[in-house]
Amino acid sequence: MHTFSSRRRQLGLTLIEAMISIAIGLVVVSAVSYMYLGSKGAYRGNESVAQIQDAGRFALDAITRDVRRTGALGCGTLDSVTTSTTINITVLPTTTTAVDATKINIDPLINQPMSIRGFQPAAYGNGVQTAAPAGWTVPAGGPAYFNGDVLQLQIASGAPVRVTTKPDPVAGLMTIANNSLNGGLTANFSNAEYALLGNCAGATILQVVNNPAPTQLVAVQFATGNVAAFNQTDFATTTLPTLQHFDQVTYYVGRGATSTALYRYSLSAGTPPQEVVENIEDMDVVYGVDTSGAHASANIYEHANSVTGAAGNNWSNVVSVRISVIGVGDQLGAAPQPQTLLFRGPDPNPVPVPQVAADTRLRQVFTATATLRDRITLQ
Repeated sequence: MHTFSSRRRQLGLTLIEAMISIAIGLVVVSAVSYMYLGSKGAYRGNESVAQIQDAGRFALDAITRDVRRTGALGCGTLDSVTTSTTINITVLPTTTTAVDATKINIDPLINQPMSIRGFQPAAYGNGVQTAAPAGWTVPAGGPAYFNGDVLQLQIASGAPVRVTTKPDPVAGLMTIANNSLNGGLTANFSNAEYALLGNCAGATILQVVNNPAPTQLVAVQFATGNVAAFNQTDFATTTLPTLQHFDQVTYYVGRGATSTALYRYSLSAGTPPQEVVENIEDMDVVYGVDTSGAHASANIYEHANSVTGAAGNNWSNVVSVRISVIGVGDQLGAAPQPQTLLFRGPDPNPVPVPQVAADTRLRQVFTATATLRDRITLQ
């Protein structure tokens, strides 16, 4: 006899159970997706921050290194460290009192090389391209100007080389102790290079016109240029000068192939401006001026147009420089909304003011102040 059971065995899932399972699955998938997207966003943000910080720090390091050695004459400065009297510099290559990055710039007020000079545009672009400063043009072959201030510096570099004979300004000839680098494989001074000849009594900027051999006791010829030759008494036998490399460099923010970048033009190299570091969007330069003329410390900071203006003309009294740059990432959406940065302010003694970024890429402001070591006098 068979027993019949009214209870039926349940097979599969009920509709309610299936809906609950699907809901749980959706919650799990959503949570995993949220974690993935969050970690991806954090990674992108960290990558942008690292990129920006590398760019900003490298840019300031490059600029301030040149600022600190601006105006060096080998032994002294425009103010002699031994006599506190003015050292006059003669310049034998082609010069100009106009704005020209391809010639050695001369200050018409003192008829001396302009160790430092700046250029300020009529209006700033705030993340968009704007017109270059009036009178200043990008050197041939350089990327187009993008935005910000332009800084020009005259520097001496490299170890001084001893001159063994009194330089002859008529023949354009002198002998140096050694022109060898890398064990004689490379010449220190070569044709068309600019050089600074100086001691504690005087200095001359000249241009090499021969190819001195990479050996000891080699003759160096130099051009006579477009001004009177230097005073031989400045380089008497008892105080023979030394020879160093001389350069006039210009920094500006230009539009590169893939992003904006900081560029450096070297007059001595004679090549198009070279990229220093990419992902720099803007540069603000203010100059510390000692209005007393004592070259002790700055008592006012102002932009280039104020230094050059009718009440200014104080380039020879600039003793320090404050540089600010904006580093920018290359990923849109890294910031939830355009950032507000404190950057650039009105003269005198500019205080940075709020400035809203042009898009949602991450940005950061970097600032450094450097002293022109060879222009400061000890009090």
